[in-house]
Amino acid sequence: MISRVPDNTRRLIACLLAAMLVTVVSACGFHLRGSDALPAGMSVTYIQSGNPFSSLVDDFTDALTTHGVRVTEQRDEATATLRIIENDRGREVLSVNTSGKVLEYQLWQKVGFSISTADNLPIMEPQTVTMRRSYLYSSSDVLGSEREREAVRGTLQKSLVHMAMLRIAAAAR
Repeated sequence: MISRVPDNTRRLIACLLAAMLVTVVSACGFHLRGSDALPAGMSVTYIQSGNPFSSLVDDFTDALTTHGVRVTEQRDEATATLRIIENDRGREVLSVNTSGKVLEYQLWQKVGFSISTADNLPIMEPQTVTMRRSYLYSSSDVLGSEREREAVRGTLQKSLVHMAMLRIAAAAR
């Protein structure tokens, strides 16, 4: 016969296991993504770009705000400047069928950036992040394929910005 464990003992065991798990996870250096601190000089940041109304600037603004940085449109009130040096993107054919029709495309994007203080001293030397993503193309569903392309393009860019934020946080260490 199986003996039954009282409810208060079960709760005590669950609490002890949870405390042990928290201790083990924190001891190994684990921390949630996005919880890295950015360099202290970036508390108020101006984003300089050849196209200030692009979705890339919006994605950087969102990412910086999430990290507790105030993004300003006035360069003279900023403590740091994030310069978007390069934003190249393209699409390449990845695969075709036997009759030569495109089956799959690959999107790529390359972003170059640097960060400097208000006195133009480098916080981070120029960096480049590049990513590629593929998607299926259907010539019989052109509108659906275009929607998928735009969705993949948006996800690709957000991933690039996330990679850039990880590099910026690493520069703070």
